[in-house]
Amino acid sequence: MPLPSRIGRLRPPVLCLVVSKSDAKDGNIEELVKNAVAGGVDLVQLRDHTLSAGELVDLARSLKTAIGNKGRLVVNDRADVALAVEGIGLHLPENGLPMRDAKHITSRYEILGRSVHSVAAARAAAADGAEYVIVGTIYKSGSHPDGKPVGVGIIEELTKDSSFPVLAIGGITVDNVAEVINAGAAGVAVKSAITEAEDPKAAAEALNKALADAWAEHAAALKAAGDASVTDKAVEDAAKAAEEASAKAS
Repeated sequence: MPLPSRIGRLRPPVLCLVVSKSDAKDGNIEELVKNAVAGGVDLVQLRDHTLSAGELVDLARSLKTAIGNKGRLVVNDRADVALAVEGIGLHLPENGLPMRDAKHITSRYEILGRSVHSVAAARAAAADGAEYVIVGTIYKSGSHPDGKPVGVGIIEELTKDSSFPVLAIGGITVDNVAEVINAGAAGVAVKSAITEAEDPKAAAEALNKALADAWAEHAAALKAAGDASVTDKAVEDAAKAAEEASAKAS
């Protein structure tokens, strides 16, 4: 099992936050995102089907400013918004715009991803040019209570012979992050774990620390098992990142 590759300029493990405008209890979604990014979120997905194109463009621009150079922003399913706002990527639903068409619309420098729910859909997305996929629902999720959890087996199947980045979504907590990383995930995507927390920054810090610790242990275990794709530097970098995440969360 090789270590996952980068998502654009984002080095695994990636912590992705999925947000909509209504997620901010006080109405200030920019402040929520700013705090989450300060806590370790490095990819933000704007997913809001209640806003008009113009409203989404305005919100995407303000979130891009809130994130600054500490992370990346992608917009869900709206290629027009991704085209209108310079410097943001596009995340597509499983049955959304074909990846080849999305590539014609968006900048070649921006991130393109897709949500999937099966091994076949994930492999098709990778073959079509997606830079990552978000797969789930992995565990029982409060935001999707009717969704049937698929477990980490789908991650293991997708990553056993591939470094293609897979992010796990659905019921992700600090207690199960290590399981999805050990299965081969390049990171996780969350929503309520941060947006519904009393302190979004602290919640992001805790998740980031759990991710970094799990990544360091996973990289070291692969190296010890003789995986030639895992270099000494990769293990050293992972250990350093874990130390930094621990210091931030303390």
